Amino acid sequence: MVNSPKPLAFLLSSAFADKYPHKLAAGFPHVMHRLEEYWNDADALTEYFSELMVSKRPGRRGFPPEVGAEILTLSLAYDRIGPIKPAEQERASVRNALTDDVWGYERAIAELERLNIPRTMAGFARAVEAGDEHVCRLFLHAGFDVNARDTREWTPLMIASFNGRETLAIELIKLGASVHAQDADGYTPLHWGTFNGHAKVVQLLLRKGAEVNAVSRANITALVQAAARGHAAIVQLLLQHRANVNITARDGSTALLKAVANGHWQVINMLLDAGASTKVTMQNGITLAAIAAHSRDPRIRERIAIAIRMERAGHAPLAGDDPLP
Repeated sequence: MVNSPKPLAFLLSSAFADKYPHKLAAGFPHVMHRLEEYWNDADALTEYFSELMVSKRPGRRGFPPEVGAEILTLSLAYDRIGPIKPAEQERASVRNALTDDVWGYERAIAELERLNIPRTMAGFARAVEAGDEHVCRLFLHAGFDVNARDTREWTPLMIASFNGRETLAIELIKLGASVHAQDADGYTPLHWGTFNGHAKVVQLLLRKGAEVNAVSRANITALVQAAARGHAAIVQLLLQHRANVNITARDGSTALLKAVANGHWQVINMLLDAGASTKVTMQNGITLAAIAAHSRDPRIRERIAIAIRMERAGHAPLAGDDPLP
Protein backbone atom coordinates (compact mmCIF):
# COMPACT_ATOMS: atom_id res chain seq x y z
CA MET A 1 0.00 0.00 0.00
CA VAL A 2 1.07 3.61 -0.62
CA ASN A 3 1.83 5.76 2.41
CA SER A 4 -0.52 8.69 2.93
CA PRO A 5 1.05 11.94 1.72
CA LYS A 6 1.94 14.54 4.32
CA PRO A 7 -0.62 17.32 4.80
CA LEU A 8 -0.34 20.13 2.22
CA ALA A 9 2.14 17.99 0.26
CA PHE A 10 0.84 19.54 -2.96
CA LEU A 11 2.79 22.69 -2.07
CA LEU A 12 6.10 20.84 -2.35
CA SER A 13 5.60 20.10 -6.06
CA SER A 14 4.29 23.57 -6.89
CA ALA A 15 5.80 26.99 -7.51
CA PHE A 16 5.10 27.70 -3.83
CA ALA A 17 7.34 25.02 -2.37
CA ASP A 18 9.17 27.70 -0.40
CA LYS A 19 5.92 28.44 1.47
CA TYR A 20 5.66 24.92 2.90
CA PRO A 21 5.67 25.18 6.74
CA HIS A 22 8.23 22.49 7.58
CA LYS A 23 8.58 23.43 11.26
CA LEU A 24 4.82 23.56 11.71
CA ALA A 25 4.49 20.14 10.06
CA ALA A 26 7.17 18.65 12.30
CA GLY A 27 5.87 20.04 15.57
CA PHE A 28 2.13 20.46 15.07
CA PRO A 29 0.82 17.84 12.61
CA HIS A 30 -2.75 18.24 13.89
CA VAL A 31 -2.68 21.88 12.77
CA MET A 32 -1.44 20.83 9.33
CA HIS A 33 -4.30 18.36 8.97
CA ARG A 34 -6.78 21.06 9.92
CA LEU A 35 -5.27 23.48 7.39
CA GLU A 36 -5.60 20.87 4.66
CA GLU A 37 -9.18 20.13 5.73
CA TYR A 38 -10.10 23.81 5.34
CA TRP A 39 -7.96 24.52 2.27
CA ASN A 40 -10.78 24.69 -0.27
CA ASP A 41 -13.04 26.71 2.05
CA ALA A 42 -11.56 30.21 2.03
CA ASP A 43 -13.79 31.57 4.80
CA ALA A 44 -13.12 28.68 7.17
CA LEU A 45 -9.40 28.76 6.45
CA THR A 46 -9.16 32.52 6.99
CA GLU A 47 -10.92 32.15 10.32
CA TYR A 48 -8.60 29.30 11.32
CA PHE A 49 -5.51 31.31 10.38
CA SER A 50 -6.81 34.13 12.60
CA GLU A 51 -7.36 31.70 15.46
CA LEU A 52 -3.83 30.35 15.10
CA MET A 53 -2.22 33.77 15.06
CA VAL A 54 -4.42 35.42 17.70
CA SER A 55 -5.54 32.80 20.19
CA LYS A 56 -8.76 33.55 22.08
CA ARG A 57 -8.43 30.54 24.35
CA PRO A 58 -7.25 31.44 27.88
CA GLY A 59 -4.11 29.68 28.95
CA ARG A 60 -3.26 28.48 25.46
CA ARG A 61 0.46 28.62 24.70
CA GLY A 62 1.51 30.35 21.51
CA PHE A 63 3.66 28.88 18.76
CA PRO A 64 7.44 29.28 18.71
CA PRO A 65 8.42 32.42 16.74
CA GLU A 66 9.73 30.48 13.74
CA VAL A 67 6.50 28.45 13.51
CA GLY A 68 4.40 31.58 13.88
CA ALA A 69 6.36 33.14 11.02
CA GLU A 70 5.57 30.12 8.82
CA ILE A 71 1.86 30.39 9.60
CA LEU A 72 1.86 34.10 8.77
CA THR A 73 3.73 33.52 5.49
CA LEU A 74 1.32 30.78 4.45
CA SER A 75 -1.73 32.86 5.34
CA LEU A 76 -0.47 35.82 3.30
CA ALA A 77 0.26 33.59 0.30
CA TYR A 78 -3.04 31.70 0.40
CA ASP A 79 -4.80 33.87 -2.19
CA ARG A 80 -2.18 32.92 -4.77
CA ILE A 81 -1.78 29.31 -3.69
CA GLY A 82 -5.47 28.43 -3.42
CA PRO A 83 -6.17 27.17 -6.95
CA ILE A 84 -3.31 24.67 -6.89
CA LYS A 85 -4.79 21.96 -4.72
CA PRO A 86 -7.68 20.77 -6.92
CA ALA A 87 -5.26 19.99 -9.76
CA GLU A 88 -2.93 18.23 -7.35
CA GLN A 89 -5.80 16.21 -5.92
CA GLU A 90 -6.67 15.07 -9.43
CA ARG A 91 -3.08 14.02 -10.06
CA ALA A 92 -2.98 12.25 -6.71
CA SER A 93 -6.12 10.30 -7.57
CA VAL A 94 -4.51 9.16 -10.81
CA ARG A 95 -1.32 8.14 -8.98
CA ASN A 96 -3.32 6.27 -6.37
CA ALA A 97 -5.31 4.52 -9.07
CA LEU A 98 -2.05 3.29 -10.57
CA THR A 99 -0.68 1.86 -7.34
CA ASP A 100 -3.84 0.85 -5.46
CA ASP A 101 -4.99 -1.48 -8.25
CA VAL A 102 -3.50 -4.72 -6.92
CA TRP A 103 -4.22 -6.64 -10.10
CA GLY A 104 -2.71 -3.85 -12.22
CA TYR A 105 0.37 -3.96 -10.02
CA GLU A 106 0.75 -7.73 -10.47
CA ARG A 107 0.12 -7.54 -14.22
CA ALA A 108 2.66 -4.73 -14.62
CA ILE A 109 5.35 -6.76 -12.84
CA ALA A 110 4.52 -9.84 -14.91
CA GLU A 111 4.64 -7.84 -18.15
CA LEU A 112 8.02 -6.31 -17.30
CA GLU A 113 9.36 -9.80 -16.59
CA ARG A 114 7.89 -11.10 -19.86
CA LEU A 115 9.60 -8.28 -21.76
CA ASN A 116 12.84 -9.08 -19.91
CA ILE A 117 13.04 -5.52 -18.62
CA PRO A 118 14.80 -5.20 -15.25
CA ARG A 119 12.52 -3.70 -12.61
CA THR A 120 15.10 -1.11 -11.61
CA MET A 121 15.41 2.65 -11.83
CA ALA A 122 17.93 2.15 -14.63
CA GLY A 123 15.31 0.18 -16.56
CA PHE A 124 12.75 2.92 -15.97
CA ALA A 125 15.26 5.56 -17.11
CA ARG A 126 15.97 3.68 -20.35
CA ALA A 127 12.25 3.50 -21.10
CA VAL A 128 11.92 7.25 -20.59
CA GLU A 129 14.97 7.94 -22.77
CA ALA A 130 13.42 5.87 -25.54
CA GLY A 131 10.05 7.57 -25.11
CA ASP A 132 8.38 4.20 -24.56
CA GLU A 133 5.13 5.31 -22.96
CA HIS A 134 3.80 1.76 -22.57
CA VAL A 135 6.82 0.55 -20.60
CA CYS A 136 6.89 3.74 -18.54
CA ARG A 137 3.28 3.10 -17.53
CA LEU A 138 4.24 -0.44 -16.54
CA PHE A 139 6.92 0.92 -14.21
CA LEU A 140 4.43 3.33 -12.65
CA HIS A 141 1.85 0.56 -12.24
CA ALA A 142 4.60 -1.54 -10.68
CA GLY A 143 4.99 1.02 -7.90
CA PHE A 144 7.76 3.30 -9.14
CA ASP A 145 7.42 6.90 -8.01
CA VAL A 146 6.90 9.46 -10.77
CA ASN A 147 9.61 11.56 -9.08
CA ALA A 148 12.05 8.67 -8.50
CA ARG A 149 15.77 9.42 -8.95
CA ASP A 150 18.53 7.65 -10.84
CA THR A 151 22.22 7.70 -9.90
CA ARG A 152 22.56 11.24 -11.28
CA GLU A 153 19.60 12.34 -9.17
CA TRP A 154 17.65 12.77 -12.42
CA THR A 155 13.88 12.31 -12.31
CA PRO A 156 11.90 10.77 -15.19
CA LEU A 157 10.79 14.27 -16.21
CA MET A 158 14.40 15.44 -16.41
CA ILE A 159 15.23 12.47 -18.63
CA ALA A 160 12.18 13.08 -20.83
CA SER A 161 13.09 16.78 -21.10
CA PHE A 162 16.72 16.06 -22.01
CA ASN A 163 15.61 13.66 -24.75
CA GLY A 164 12.78 15.82 -26.09
CA ARG A 165 10.00 13.38 -25.18
CA GLU A 166 7.17 15.92 -25.11
CA THR A 167 4.25 13.46 -25.03
CA LEU A 168 5.83 11.50 -22.20
CA ALA A 169 6.64 14.72 -20.33
CA ILE A 170 2.97 15.72 -20.53
CA GLU A 171 1.96 12.34 -19.11
CA LEU A 172 4.51 12.51 -16.29
CA ILE A 173 3.40 16.01 -15.28
CA LYS A 174 -0.23 14.85 -15.22
CA LEU A 175 0.84 12.15 -12.79
CA GLY A 176 2.54 14.64 -10.49
CA ALA A 177 6.10 14.93 -11.81
CA SER A 178 7.67 18.05 -10.33
CA VAL A 179 8.79 20.71 -12.79
CA HIS A 180 10.84 22.23 -9.95
CA ALA A 181 12.94 19.15 -9.10
CA GLN A 182 16.72 19.62 -9.10
CA ASP A 183 19.41 17.03 -9.75
CA ALA A 184 22.66 16.61 -7.82
CA ASP A 185 24.11 19.70 -9.51
CA GLY A 186 20.98 21.78 -9.10
CA TYR A 187 19.72 21.54 -12.68
CA THR A 188 15.97 21.35 -13.35
CA PRO A 189 13.92 19.76 -16.15
CA LEU A 190 13.89 23.23 -17.79
CA HIS A 191 17.69 23.31 -17.82
CA TRP A 192 17.85 19.92 -19.54
CA GLY A 193 15.12 20.61 -22.08
CA THR A 194 16.92 23.85 -22.92
CA PHE A 195 20.34 22.22 -23.12
CA ASN A 196 19.38 20.06 -26.09
CA GLY A 197 17.17 22.65 -27.78
CA HIS A 198 13.80 20.97 -27.31
CA ALA A 199 11.57 24.03 -27.74
CA LYS A 200 8.25 22.19 -27.36
CA VAL A 201 9.35 20.63 -24.08
CA VAL A 202 10.62 23.99 -22.82
CA GLN A 203 7.32 25.61 -23.74
CA LEU A 204 5.43 22.85 -21.90
CA LEU A 205 7.54 23.23 -18.76
CA LEU A 206 7.12 27.00 -18.71
CA ARG A 207 3.38 26.63 -19.20
CA LYS A 208 3.27 24.25 -16.25
CA GLY A 209 4.99 26.73 -13.95
CA ALA A 210 8.70 25.94 -14.23
CA GLU A 211 10.79 28.74 -12.69
CA VAL A 212 12.40 30.51 -15.65
CA ASN A 213 15.27 31.91 -13.56
CA ALA A 214 16.05 28.74 -11.58
CA VAL A 215 19.80 28.40 -11.05
CA SER A 216 22.05 25.38 -10.70
CA ARG A 217 24.70 25.06 -8.00
CA ALA A 218 27.00 26.89 -10.43
CA ASN A 219 24.36 29.65 -10.68
CA ILE A 220 23.64 28.75 -14.30
CA THR A 221 20.19 29.54 -15.70
CA ALA A 222 18.38 27.94 -18.60
CA LEU A 223 18.94 31.18 -20.54
CA VAL A 224 22.71 30.85 -20.14
CA GLN A 225 22.51 27.30 -21.50
CA ALA A 226 20.32 28.32 -24.44
CA ALA A 227 22.60 31.25 -25.27
CA ALA A 228 25.76 29.15 -25.04
CA ARG A 229 24.38 26.59 -27.47
CA GLY A 230 22.74 29.05 -29.85
CA HIS A 231 19.16 27.90 -29.36
CA ALA A 232 17.56 31.14 -30.56
CA ALA A 233 13.97 29.89 -30.46
CA ILE A 234 14.38 28.86 -26.83
CA VAL A 235 16.10 32.12 -25.93
CA GLN A 236 13.03 33.90 -27.32
CA LEU A 237 10.70 31.67 -25.28
CA LEU A 238 12.62 32.30 -22.08
CA LEU A 239 12.71 36.04 -22.68
CA GLN A 240 8.96 36.03 -23.28
CA HIS A 241 8.61 34.46 -19.82
CA ARG A 242 10.70 37.25 -18.24
CA ALA A 243 14.04 35.49 -18.01
CA ASN A 244 16.65 37.69 -16.33
CA VAL A 245 19.33 38.37 -18.95
CA ASN A 246 21.96 39.52 -16.45
CA ILE A 247 22.14 36.68 -13.93
CA THR A 248 25.82 35.87 -13.48
CA ALA A 249 27.09 32.30 -13.19
CA ARG A 250 29.61 31.40 -10.51
CA ASP A 251 32.47 31.72 -13.01
CA GLY A 252 31.35 35.27 -13.84
CA SER A 253 29.81 34.48 -17.22
CA THR A 254 26.40 35.64 -18.43
CA ALA A 255 24.11 34.60 -21.26
CA LEU A 256 25.53 37.37 -23.47
CA LEU A 257 29.13 36.41 -22.78
CA LYS A 258 28.37 32.78 -23.68
CA ALA A 259 26.64 33.83 -26.90
CA VAL A 260 29.56 36.06 -27.87
CA ALA A 261 32.16 33.41 -27.01
CA ASN A 262 30.39 30.88 -29.22
CA GLY A 263 29.58 33.24 -32.09
CA HIS A 264 25.79 33.11 -31.93
CA TRP A 265 24.92 36.32 -33.79
CA GLN A 266 21.13 36.04 -33.61
CA VAL A 267 21.17 35.28 -29.89
CA ILE A 268 23.53 38.19 -29.23
CA ASN A 269 21.07 40.59 -30.84
CA MET A 270 18.15 39.14 -28.90
CA LEU A 271 19.96 39.48 -25.57
CA LEU A 272 21.15 43.03 -26.22
CA ASP A 273 17.63 44.02 -27.27
CA ALA A 274 16.41 42.56 -23.96
CA GLY A 275 18.81 44.71 -21.95
CA ALA A 276 21.83 42.45 -21.48
CA SER A 277 24.80 44.29 -19.99
CA THR A 278 28.20 44.31 -21.67
CA LYS A 279 29.93 45.00 -18.34
CA VAL A 280 30.94 41.40 -17.71
CA THR A 281 34.22 40.14 -16.26
CA MET A 282 34.81 36.48 -15.53
CA GLN A 283 36.55 35.25 -12.38
CA ASN A 284 39.70 34.62 -14.41
CA GLY A 285 39.77 38.31 -15.40
CA ILE A 286 38.67 37.86 -19.01
CA THR A 287 36.08 40.42 -20.07
CA LEU A 288 33.23 40.19 -22.53
CA ALA A 289 34.84 43.07 -24.43
CA ALA A 290 38.05 41.07 -24.87
CA ILE A 291 36.19 37.98 -26.04
CA ALA A 292 34.20 40.03 -28.56
CA ALA A 293 37.34 41.77 -29.84
CA HIS A 294 38.78 38.36 -30.79
CA SER A 295 35.60 37.11 -32.49
CA ARG A 296 36.01 35.82 -36.05
CA ASP A 297 32.69 37.45 -36.96
CA PRO A 298 33.16 41.16 -37.77
CA ARG A 299 29.48 41.78 -37.06
CA ILE A 300 29.94 40.60 -33.49
CA ARG A 301 33.07 42.70 -32.97
CA GLU A 302 31.28 45.81 -34.21
CA ARG A 303 27.96 45.14 -32.49
CA ILE A 304 29.53 44.62 -29.07
CA ALA A 305 31.90 47.57 -29.46
CA ILE A 306 28.92 49.84 -30.18
CA ALA A 307 26.88 48.31 -27.34
CA ILE A 308 29.76 48.92 -24.92
CA ARG A 309 30.04 52.57 -25.96
CA MET A 310 26.29 53.06 -25.66
CA GLU A 311 26.14 51.43 -22.23
CA ARG A 312 29.00 53.60 -20.99
CA ALA A 313 27.10 56.65 -22.24
CA GLY A 314 23.93 55.48 -20.51
CA HIS A 315 21.98 54.88 -23.72
CA ALA A 316 19.51 52.06 -24.42
CA PRO A 317 20.85 49.10 -26.42
CA LEU A 318 20.80 49.39 -30.20
CA ALA A 319 18.03 47.26 -31.70
CA GLY A 320 19.39 44.23 -33.51
CA ASP A 321 17.77 45.09 -36.84
CA ASP A 322 18.90 48.74 -36.82
CA PRO A 323 21.71 49.62 -39.25
CA LEU A 324 25.09 50.03 -37.62
CA PRO A 325 26.44 53.59 -37.85
